[in-house]
Amino acid sequence: MVKSSTIEVSCQCGAPLAHYQKRGKGRLVKMFFDRILTDHAGVFLTDPPLPINQAIACPRCGKRVATVHVVRGRYAAKVNRGAVRAS
Repeated sequence: MVKSSTIEVSCQCGAPLAHYQKRGKGRLVKMFFDRILTDHAGVFLTDPPLPINQAIACPRCGKRVATVHVVRGRYAAKVNRGAVRAS
C-alpha cells in the first residue's frame, strides 16, 4: 500500500494555492486534479476545465507555477521546479 499524506501547496510568494493529497515520498512533481482537495486560488479546478499545455499562474504574483498535462489518462498539473512550496 502506498503512503498518502495531505499537503498544503503555496506559491513562492506565499499565496496559498491548493490542499492536495500526495502519494508516496519525494518532491512534488505533478498534481492530479482528482486528488486536489481544496483549490484555494481557483486556478486548478476551473469550469470549463483548462486545456492541455495551458500554463497555470499564481493569482498574486503572476508567476507560472504549473502546466496542464495528461498523465496515464488523467489530467494533472506538472509543477515547475522551485515555483511552489509544499508543507
